[in-house]
Amino acid sequence: MPFTGFTTDKLVGLPPELFAEVLPQITLPTELKVTLHVFYRMSRQRGSAPRRVSWDELAADKTLRRGLRALSKLRAPDDLLAEGLEAAVQRTTLLHVVLPDDGRAVNWYVVNTAANRLWAERIGEAGAALAPNASAPDERPALITLYEHNIGLVTPMLLDELREAEERYPMHWIEDAIREAVRANARSWRYISKVLERWAAHGRQDAANRPERPIDVEKYFDGPYGDLFRRGSDTKDL
Repeated sequence: MPFTGFTTDKLVGLPPELFAEVLPQITLPTELKVTLHVFYRMSRQRGSAPRRVSWDELAADKTLRRGLRALSKLRAPDDLLAEGLEAAVQRTTLLHVVLPDDGRAVNWYVVNTAANRLWAERIGEAGAALAPNASAPDERPALITLYEHNIGLVTPMLLDELREAEERYPMHWIEDAIREAVRANARSWRYISKVLERWAAHGRQDAANRPERPIDVEKYFDGPYGDLFRRGSDTKDL
């Protein structure tokens, strides 16, 4: 559905460094969506500093979850949120602070400003732990990435078929079948699965290396259209 336009001329104020230094470097869609959404939430907060948002608040935000779900229907929104937040923290766009609250740890995120860095340092000196930068999240399964880059979007139903194929066939078979589909300009899972089934039933001899089958001439001359073939042959001999 096309966007119908904004309902107000009141715009969200954002720091110039976000556009000049941060956004040009972002390549991960989850990081982009999470970063912009955190700035949006901060712009709507009022009260004492620092403006901050917790993991629980972000995880419960329906607008953010809907935006993350649009990136991939194969991964849970919480996983996408974690990926985006971890990337923003590693880039130091956001600061991650863990504070105790009623016997449990609460993850807070603040924008990296001078005042917020000072607040985070004071919190650390007071005994609250600053969370270390988490390691980069695992990449998407290689098969899904290969399929979407070469064939098309992986739907939930197709995901089940891909998983079944991974159990039945060697991974390099599936990769080669996808490449064959691309070469044949037959970009569909149906074509790929037929290739895999053929290889499983008859072996993986490439067509170029297969011995040519002798043509069964009698099959054509004795068939229902034998007269046509015989007439064509006679004409050719004249």
